[in-house]
Amino acid sequence: MARQIEGVYEKVLACARLEFLDKGFKDASLRTIAQNADTSTGSIYTRFTDKEGLFKALVLPAVNGLKEWFHAEQEVFAQFPADQQKSDAFAYSDDKYIFFVDYIYTHFDEFKLLVNCAEGTTFADFIHDIVEIDVAYTLQYIQSTGNDALTAGRATPEFLHILSSAFFSGIFEVVTHDMTKEAAYSHVSRLRRFFRGGWETILKP
Repeated sequence: MARQIEGVYEKVLACARLEFLDKGFKDASLRTIAQNADTSTGSIYTRFTDKEGLFKALVLPAVNGLKEWFHAEQEVFAQFPADQQKSDAFAYSDDKYIFFVDYIYTHFDEFKLLVNCAEGTTFADFIHDIVEIDVAYTLQYIQSTGNDALTAGRATPEFLHILSSAFFSGIFEVVTHDMTKEAAYSHVSRLRRFFRGGWETILKP
C-alpha cells in the first residue's frame, strides 16, 4: 500500500543512492535519507524493511544482471565440443569483456556502491560470486577437455580461485579509480593479456 503514494519510492531510492555514495553503507543515515526524500523513516522501513534492504534495492538488479549474463556465456562455451573448447578457449572470451565493461558503465553508480560502499552488507563480497562461477566452469573445462593442469600439479582448485579473484578484482579497479570507459577498455585489455600469459603456462604446458 505504501508504494501507492506516487513518487515516494523512487525519491527514497534517489536520495539513498546519494547518501550511500557519500558516506558508505555503515555511516549512511536513514534519517537523512528520509529528510531529503521528504518522507519519514517509518515509510522507509515499510518499503524496504531496513537499511540493508534499501541498499539491496539499489544494487541487486545490477548484480543479478551481471551474474546471469556471465553464467549464460560460460554455459554456451561449455556446450562446445571438447576440441572446439581447446581451440577457442582464449579467443571466445576476448570480446565478452567489452560487454563486461559496457555493463559496468551502464550501471556505474550501482557498482560504485558495491565496490566502495558495501562494507557491512551481504554485498561486500559480491565479486566472490563471479569468481565462483568462473572457477566452476574452469574446472569443468579442464575435465571436459582432458587437460592435465590439475593432475600434473600445475594448478589446484584453490590456485584457480586465487587467479580468478585477482583478475576480477583487477577489472573492478576501474570503478575504484573512476576511470573513463575508454580508459577502462585499455585497462581490461592489458589485464587480459597479462593473465592470458599466465593461463597459457597452466593450460598449455
